[in-house]
Amino acid sequence: MKILLLGSGGREHALADTLSRENTAVELLAGPGNPGIAQLGRLVSIKADDPRAVVALAEQEQVDLVVVGPEAPLAAGVVDALQLARIPAFGPTMGAATVETSKADTKTLMLQAGVPTAHAETHRVARDAKDAVRTRFGAPVVIKASGLAAGKGVIVCHSEAEAFDAIDRILDDRVFGEAGAECLVESFMTGEELSLFAVTDGYDVLPMIGAQDHKRLLDGDEGPNTGGMGAYTPVSFSTPALVDEVTERVFLPTLHALRKRGTPFTGLLYAGLMLTPDGPKVVEFNCRFGDPETQAILPMLTSSLLDPMLAVARGARIGNMPAFTWRAGASVTTVVASAGYPDAPRTGLPISLPEFGDAVRVYHAGTKRDGRELLTSGGRVFAVTAMADSFAAAQQASREAASRIEFEGAMYRRDIGWREAARLG
Repeated sequence: MKILLLGSGGREHALADTLSRENTAVELLAGPGNPGIAQLGRLVSIKADDPRAVVALAEQEQVDLVVVGPEAPLAAGVVDALQLARIPAFGPTMGAATVETSKADTKTLMLQAGVPTAHAETHRVARDAKDAVRTRFGAPVVIKASGLAAGKGVIVCHSEAEAFDAIDRILDDRVFGEAGAECLVESFMTGEELSLFAVTDGYDVLPMIGAQDHKRLLDGDEGPNTGGMGAYTPVSFSTPALVDEVTERVFLPTLHALRKRGTPFTGLLYAGLMLTPDGPKVVEFNCRFGDPETQAILPMLTSSLLDPMLAVARGARIGNMPAFTWRAGASVTTVVASAGYPDAPRTGLPISLPEFGDAVRVYHAGTKRDGRELLTSGGRVFAVTAMADSFAAAQQASREAASRIEFEGAMYRRDIGWREAARLG
């Protein structure tokens, strides 16, 4: 079984690790990959969001499956091109990927399908967006760039002035580039957040265990928004009954609406949820595995990931496949980031990386090799996942392992999972 994995971050390293551990007969190629993935397979130099190049490589290597990690190749139509070439690919088409690439379009889709979500308006002109805040929403309010913004395009504003500033930054200053061609003004929701993944064939879903991530840079959920500073699983309030409710009220109606629109969704559908007093509501969808939640979730998996991936990629139905199974205990992931992240991370810094036992998985996210030396190459450098019989033990082990990774200016949160710790006492 030859698999081509597209991407270069911690999420892709976790996918590579999971697939390699599941089946020793897997021959893994990764493009462009990273030094961690290089220990599991062969790296190939390729621009992952170039559909023609991906198809050419997949044909040349005669791969059995292409797994697309990040959102950019999906938005670029890589899966569409692979399907035309009759190469099995795990991930949605460009049309289906709009669940992530256009928050405005997806908000309309959800409201039409009756999927519970916050009220919102879409605007392209800053004056109109500000008028919406002033006359119809008030504060607190959420301002979102509609397009892809690397997980950083959502701004929670606690005053009218903050909202106006966010609108100016998105629509006029274009701090998120073309992702900010339009913005959403959205009602503020209260409650706990939950990330829920589901493998889907476009009709049925195989949900995974819930996770909770930490977007803010600093302890206590302070500082700027980031792509994610850590995550943990399981989440004590994510009960089987809640997962069933989300399946019936969120996943299945959304999939039905996408089929009706002519853009059926296959692959991994990620629902970012808010557990409000009125029940779970969708904050946003992503069209791929989340980062860093994947790094916390996949090490807990005890059943096959490859089997449902292959089934979906080959156009088969998964309704009769067994549910995912999970090891007991807990998993906590702590992201180790470079100084200056998220705005101007320092790169090219030498890294001292110790050895860890199998209960700790260190996933490379922003690293590169210069000869034999390992250097930082991005904002989020590692995702450090620890598994243990209890949440408290996993939390402590992840934090301690993160502290042992050394490079100049290394920073990490010491409170990943603080809400769960408070719930468990």
